[in-house]
Amino acid sequence: MKHSRRKVLRGIGGAVVAYPFLECFGQTSNQQHAPTRFGAMFMPNGVNPPDWQPTGVGTDFELSPILSPLKDHRSDITVVSNLMNEAASSSHIHLTSAFLCGRNHVGQKSEASIDHLIAKQIGGNSRVPHLRLGTEPPRAQGYLTCSNVSWNEDNVLLAPELHPRVAFDRLFRDFNSPEARRKAAKQRSVLDAVLDRSKSRSRDLSYNDKHKMDQYFSSIRELEERLDKIVTPPTSTPGAWTPSLAADKTAKLRPPEEVPDNAQEYMDALIDIMILGMWSDTTRVCTLMMGHGLSRKNFAFLDGVNNDHHVTSHHRNDPQLLREYQIISRWHVERLGRMMDKMAAIDEGGRSLLDNTLMLFGSGMSQGNSHSGVNIPILLAGKAGGALKTGRHIQVPEKSQHSNFLLSVLQKMGVKRDHFGMSTGTVDLG
Repeated sequence: MKHSRRKVLRGIGGAVVAYPFLECFGQTSNQQHAPTRFGAMFMPNGVNPPDWQPTGVGTDFELSPILSPLKDHRSDITVVSNLMNEAASSSHIHLTSAFLCGRNHVGQKSEASIDHLIAKQIGGNSRVPHLRLGTEPPRAQGYLTCSNVSWNEDNVLLAPELHPRVAFDRLFRDFNSPEARRKAAKQRSVLDAVLDRSKSRSRDLSYNDKHKMDQYFSSIRELEERLDKIVTPPTSTPGAWTPSLAADKTAKLRPPEEVPDNAQEYMDALIDIMILGMWSDTTRVCTLMMGHGLSRKNFAFLDGVNNDHHVTSHHRNDPQLLREYQIISRWHVERLGRMMDKMAAIDEGGRSLLDNTLMLFGSGMSQGNSHSGVNIPILLAGKAGGALKTGRHIQVPEKSQHSNFLLSVLQKMGVKRDHFGMSTGTVDLG
């Protein structure tokens, strides 16, 4: 199927960008299937459950007021209800850090997050194995755990990049130029020297200090891998699938230096970068924190909203605050809908980029009013390359572990695990 060039992608910040003719507008059939990508989008502060929950189950369901922006993509989503994250009642901090990990990271070691594990499984040949983005800095150091959903095996948080220009440059700018290789090689040699000295000194450290040094080594492993890919860029296997958008054709989409003042433009800029990264196969795993877990982002720019997000989540059943809460929640879903529109318009040889992606969207908290972790809002968008049956509302037994769902997602993405977090089984995702 051919697509109009005008349908494909609006530029960073909403400006229309005219693309050169690309193979995706009339792709030949001699390429192999495109790879499966994975994305996670975290929405802070939960929702009002009656405004989120679809009516009906299986394929016979109707979208709720919050999910109504996805009406054109009803056949591309899978809504999963009755999942319990952690305990019946917890805190923003606990529920946020457990969103992709199954168990929280407050005062204990938990699992690595599923986005990190999936990136290790499918991201190896991409320039940036795991792209992590966010829109808000931590409120304070004590809330750092609440400002992050991605973690590695050593209990080290994997912080998101907040600046669109920096994120774009990390993906595309001069990545494989001779000058970039020279700089990376120099950095790599300096890094090796620092690591050698650090490892020799760690032999005489106490147990606690050795643990801190382990975290330090773990935190720079990703930098090592990135530098290695610059010095020795990944090579494509002859005859293998190649993306229809080449990374070196993205320069005209580089975001402005300043972070957008407009919250919607800011969010959409980051989403556009995620799309470009996956479309060009520069990354196969993306995570977006649409706000940190205690977000007090002011949504007065939306008609009918006078308060910040956190205030509306603690609505105390006040009708006005409930209306504002619904509007804010629907705005987040609209951003997902916009992303799905664009991904569905990118053909990859018989399947769209959306078809070839599994996107997890939701919150670690059911609702802010009671800090509930019961029946958290969760949906999947995309078909994971045909591995997922979509257009369904799945109701699992009440208070089923969220870890069961996360384990099922891992398995769909090819990660071989039979247990994850607090799992007691799996969820049949089809």
